[in-house]
Amino acid sequence: MPPDDRRERPALNPVLTLRKEAVPETVQGRGAKEEHVVQDRLDAQRRILSERIDAIVGSGAPAAHAGRIHLAVEMFEDSFAPSWTPRALFTDGRYARLVAPTRGGYLVEAEVAHLPTLARHIRNASAVEARVAISRVRDIRPYGADDLLRGRGVEALWDRASEVEGGKAFVLWLLPFRDESARASVIETLMRFEAERAVIPTFSVVELPPRMIGTEAVVNVRRDETNLARTVRSYRRVGRARGVVTVPSRDALQAIVLSGSSFRIDPVPRIEATSPGFGAEPTPPVPNAAAQPIVAVVDGGLTAQSYTGLEAWQAPDLVPPIHADHVHGNRVTSLVVHAHAWNHRLNLPQLDCRVGTVRALPRPGANYPADFARLVDYLRAVARAHPETRVWNISLNAVEPEAEADLVSFLGDEIRSIARDHGILPVVSIGNQRAGGTLQLCAPADCEAALTVGGRSHAGDGVPGGPCTVSLRGPGPDGMLKPDLSWFSNLRMIGGGQHTGSSFATPLVSSLAAHTFANLRDPTPDLVRALIINATELERHDAALGWGTPLHEHLPWTCAPGSVTLAWRAKMRPGFNYYWRGIPIPPEMIRNGKLAGKGRLTAILDPIVSDNGGPNYFATRLQAALQYTTRAGGTGNLLGSMREDRAPELAARSDLAKWHPVRRHIRDFGQRGGITFSGDTMRLHARVFARDLFQFDAADHHELGEQDVAFVLTLSDGSDSSDLYNSMAQRLGTFVESAVVEQAIEVEA
Repeated sequence: MPPDDRRERPALNPVLTLRKEAVPETVQGRGAKEEHVVQDRLDAQRRILSERIDAIVGSGAPAAHAGRIHLAVEMFEDSFAPSWTPRALFTDGRYARLVAPTRGGYLVEAEVAHLPTLARHIRNASAVEARVAISRVRDIRPYGADDLLRGRGVEALWDRASEVEGGKAFVLWLLPFRDESARASVIETLMRFEAERAVIPTFSVVELPPRMIGTEAVVNVRRDETNLARTVRSYRRVGRARGVVTVPSRDALQAIVLSGSSFRIDPVPRIEATSPGFGAEPTPPVPNAAAQPIVAVVDGGLTAQSYTGLEAWQAPDLVPPIHADHVHGNRVTSLVVHAHAWNHRLNLPQLDCRVGTVRALPRPGANYPADFARLVDYLRAVARAHPETRVWNISLNAVEPEAEADLVSFLGDEIRSIARDHGILPVVSIGNQRAGGTLQLCAPADCEAALTVGGRSHAGDGVPGGPCTVSLRGPGPDGMLKPDLSWFSNLRMIGGGQHTGSSFATPLVSSLAAHTFANLRDPTPDLVRALIINATELERHDAALGWGTPLHEHLPWTCAPGSVTLAWRAKMRPGFNYYWRGIPIPPEMIRNGKLAGKGRLTAILDPIVSDNGGPNYFATRLQAALQYTTRAGGTGNLLGSMREDRAPELAARSDLAKWHPVRRHIRDFGQRGGITFSGDTMRLHARVFARDLFQFDAADHHELGEQDVAFVLTLSDGSDSSDLYNSMAQRLGTFVESAVVEQAIEVEA
């Protein structure tokens, strides 16, 4: 509502940090049993699979490296659950081993000389574990060019790539060989390509020179090691790597495809922002810069003189000013600083920010090369140089989505890595529609660690409306529920005009995230994300709107009247059930002896992810529920179902977003007259699950170590008072404290 119409509200209470320790309990594993064998297809699969392997041997293995190849192992649709991973066939270590998940199954590294032995084992194996695996594997074939191209021809791959100096740019994802001799063979092949100029030597390692006041500084590019040499150095050490290369011709690309050195090749697209023309620059009202939090604006740079007083720092330029999209950078900066001042008729929080300027976005038509490797190295250097800046606004996107919807982009995964390594929260636009394009989100909107923002319209009274007409939509790869949230995308900004795009919704979230960081005592990116998502209004995820828009009648670090929010962090090991017991049932939520009111639970896992960026990207997942004791003495679920591990795998992925690292549960407890219960406390039950452990050379999920999880739980009774808040604080006593900086819990008498 407009500021003049705001009515005085009761004082808002700070979010509380829960200090209870969870009680972990060991979970018993489930081994293979006779009933797990699919008997009606066991004999047929013995014959089919052994014949497939015999045919591979008879035809000569394609593109073997040191006598080793990769096999694509395809599973039946009823066997996608991690429980059916065919370890019994491919865990003999030296001769055949699972190395990565792939679409519909697994990638297996196998010694060609061992394949006849594997075929005999499939025909004759009697152990129950082997028979379970045989009955659930649909097919075995060499992993070759068709798998690498995913149904596209080399021509189509070439046409999608951006032109750069010397050719076109591609991301090579190297085949994950565990055998050192096989890795050496791959490296020899790739370095021969570079020596023969089938791969053009390129350099992307950047150094940030000091910026002197009043002078421009451009990054230095080191030329002591080519991109490909750096990639193979990492590959030699760990057996997994990816890198950006320049390929001079279609014929050279064809040779790389057929060499058996890569399992994925991605064309590098351009990145840009869609922006119309630029009007005259007014002198906007400038907020007080003292003590305002900083947002790094990764965009086209800042040239508007009226905003330079709000610039906390400026990184040396990746994109030279002559090529940079200053128009877009100025617009985004003006919204990060004070979108509410430009859009005073919209219901926006009155938050002001400073900015750190990161000039990395070329303007449309600049013909500036898309060097993703240099961009990633640059962003890592900026992260190291400015650890005080925890929120990055990234209102730029690739001009087209990944060719396959189940692939995580190179840029999205690299920004995830930077964010996780440096404690940064990226706030990323989902991208805008283009003529003739799809609605699929564009990189880096598939960044797992980011708050991805979509656009929405505003209703006549300044409150959020329906989906934006130009923003792209989710979901993302591997079940990611993207966007995370949405906000106004049609806004007034510097220049005085109104413009539309997800680029302009993103700064609204960035400024809110920066203030959330600034107001919390012990913030982390996932805790800030959880608090902001928890403040949204939709009960179900929407492919265009996400979970909705953060309500700002109360800010994420405060509790609305009639509610209490508990927030905490935990470290959890896969293979254990964790219980936070003794959470009081507030009497304010009991009506006629039954539990009423509403609840919201948001939990975010910092997941282990697969290096291959493809299907089964998430190797760990979280399951969580707020539970109570039923009148009969059993356990019931108030928020969350804990059904993800019991439902069929495909249904759990599609219906429950099983592997998405953000868990979000909302419920009105008062529906159908309320919930009967026993006792006076609740508990939160959570568990971390793991899959595809072979990627990490782990034999057991306990070897993966502790996983970081952020929890936010809100209970509300529908009143306009602080009674529920005070009641919960009194009952928890020393187990809670204010989560907010310099603010004590005051419990009313």
